[in-house]
Amino acid sequence: MARENAGPADREADVVVVGSGAAGLMAAVEAADAGASVVVLESEPQTGGSTRLSGAYVALCETALQPGGKAEFLEDLLHSHHDDCQEELSRLYVEEAPATWRRLEGLGIHFVRTFQFAHMRKPWAHELSGEKMGGGAEIVTRLEDAAGRRGVRILTSIKARRLTAKDGRVTGVAAERDGADATFAARRGVILATGGFTRNAALIRNFGRPGADRMLPLTGQGSRGDGLIMGMALGAGISYMTAGVAPTSPSDPATGKGVMVLYAGAIALNLSGNRFCRESDLYIDTCWAALAQKDGAFVQVYDHAMRTAYADTMMGKVLTGFEEIAAPTLAELAERLAPHGFDKEGVLASVARYNDGVAKGADPDFGRTNLVGTSGERRPVADGPFHAALCKAGTTHFNGGLTVDTSMRVRDVFGEPIPGLLAAGETTGGFHGAGYMSGTFVGMALIFGRVAGRVAAAG
Repeated sequence: MARENAGPADREADVVVVGSGAAGLMAAVEAADAGASVVVLESEPQTGGSTRLSGAYVALCETALQPGGKAEFLEDLLHSHHDDCQEELSRLYVEEAPATWRRLEGLGIHFVRTFQFAHMRKPWAHELSGEKMGGGAEIVTRLEDAAGRRGVRILTSIKARRLTAKDGRVTGVAAERDGADATFAARRGVILATGGFTRNAALIRNFGRPGADRMLPLTGQGSRGDGLIMGMALGAGISYMTAGVAPTSPSDPATGKGVMVLYAGAIALNLSGNRFCRESDLYIDTCWAALAQKDGAFVQVYDHAMRTAYADTMMGKVLTGFEEIAAPTLAELAERLAPHGFDKEGVLASVARYNDGVAKGADPDFGRTNLVGTSGERRPVADGPFHAALCKAGTTHFNGGLTVDTSMRVRDVFGEPIPGLLAAGETTGGFHGAGYMSGTFVGMALIFGRVAGRVAAAG
């Protein structure tokens, strides 16, 4: 499937897809099934992009696991976007969700359970088993296999630089590999699916709030905004760029690995040793709260039972490799946190107060009632040995990107479609607007990738 070299036969296709994450591979499969020849260009040596690194929850409705209907799903979705988004894209997502479930099942991507996260009245988020690999890795592996069976040519280590155009229509992609130039011609259309721009400090400084460039990126190495820049160079419009630059996941500053033991019961403490958020809330809200703390630093404190429970979750299978501080007692753990700037008396007092609240069935400080969203029962931090993970706010994605319509055609700054140019996944803006529901980033990549593939194949 993935090739090391691009020969002359690979330089032209009906559809050229830039990027091989969930959006790009899904688009390639759809375009191929619609009768188009397809070439996928991936800038990195490995396919999968940020999807490969994710737990890959997918928010869907009217499925075998979640029969809840489109109307209530749409209402939750718009609420999660703070009613500030390109609403027609939210409606498209919901309309396409049931068919996307069936499509994924047909491609061998089988979900096994659902979860209810923040902004959900029902457990819309679908989870894969994670038995052999992380959810995101399973999705891109299955999609890459499907693409290969359909004759899709996937070329790695090829960096797209510019779009080519003639008479106002996009005709292909100018790229390079190992310093050599190469042009890939697209007879019917180009789909930009290069992911976001979480690793482009210049774009973050231009569009994000002050200090946003200090967030730790927890994304694929190719998340440089290549597709965004190429589209903007042709006059493409952009949507929700500033609102979309936001942290999403607590992460270990030493390793850059995500840390979400909060969802297994851990509590979050700032340098003073005080809790500062409701840990069961959406992780983006936890991160914004963390950025407001001194030095943006905090620690997740948890016990042995929580550590064991975390390892059995999808997030625990994907968000691994972070450094931990361990101690047989809470007092010793507080002592070991002190050299990192944490007030040991504050740490002990906050753990004691939290445990007392759990025993009484209350949380007078932040009203936490569950482990995550409205799921899971809280437990005290009481079963030694005890652990801590130092954290800062990281990001797994940004919401803003190129302006698209419901056919995934890229619109220019005047609102007119740019002929021959489409986009899908995190390269696009407008769907999430100012907010986010867990499970909709990979969901958006898959759903909008399907639409883009079909439309591109039609020419």
